[in-house]
Amino acid sequence: MILKNTRLTRPLLSHGAFARNLHSSRALCNDTPSAKDKPEVKPAEQEAPATEKIEYIGNTRFPRPRPKPRKTIRPGEAVGQQTPAGKLEHKPLKQKIDEKWRDILSPEKNLETRAKIIKEITESHWQNILDLRNNGEKLFEAPSDLISAATARYLPNLEGNTLTGDSADIVDLCRGKTTLLTIEFTKFAEKHTLSYINLFEKVFGDNEKAQVVQVNIEENWAKAAVLRLCLPYVRRSIPKPRHPRYVVHYGGVEGLRNTLGIANPLIGYAFLVDPKTRIRWYANGEAVQSEGTAMLTLTEALLRKTK
Repeated sequence: MILKNTRLTRPLLSHGAFARNLHSSRALCNDTPSAKDKPEVKPAEQEAPATEKIEYIGNTRFPRPRPKPRKTIRPGEAVGQQTPAGKLEHKPLKQKIDEKWRDILSPEKNLETRAKIIKEITESHWQNILDLRNNGEKLFEAPSDLISAATARYLPNLEGNTLTGDSADIVDLCRGKTTLLTIEFTKFAEKHTLSYINLFEKVFGDNEKAQVVQVNIEENWAKAAVLRLCLPYVRRSIPKPRHPRYVVHYGGVEGLRNTLGIANPLIGYAFLVDPKTRIRWYANGEAVQSEGTAMLTLTEALLRKTK
């Protein structure tokens, strides 16, 4: 049986019907709404960042470092270490050199030294100066009360040389007497410490149970060399009776600064230490009238307790 070729014929669409079908098929395949159907979204209004004024150093284009928030302890808070300080071991020069070489060859000591260097690099040299310029020469005004004997902490020890040339520990110098201990790191701080010393010696200069101990610290090795050359001038400027109790220390004292709450080394500091080497009162900057009165009153109270 012979099959004839048959053509399947479909009804032809008109041009208008074809266009309508094509439009509907596109609408079904495309899920995204058309531009007309999209809701109009208004851009969020962003606040323009406030322009900060940049200060420059002198006529240069170097920006001045911004001061950090002042970090200080609460006035009247106990400072010092928890236990009494032991006697420092006075090592001979050869032993000190051997220990230095041992530290250089020690990986642990090298890591500690590296961490200290990184910390020093991250801290700006001008922060302490900016702190004084923006916040003044006093961290706070000292309270008028003694720190109780039960909560008072002990003075940390520090070795140095007196103006008489002898080696001395500040704890040994303070033990057994009511002591006004002053600490200064710069010549600028000398006027601060003298404001306490002059007033203290005027009232208690003849009292055998009261004394003044001054500590001059230089942490920078280059400035330490200059200070050594200036020691004859220091001896002439300091009254001779105070030479055995004027201690000069060369080298870093970061641990001492943290223990005593010394936030800015450009400022002078004064501490009242009882005969058991406990810190009972402290002040900073130049003494104001209320601080001078409080220091004298509290010193008399300590002297009465030691009788």
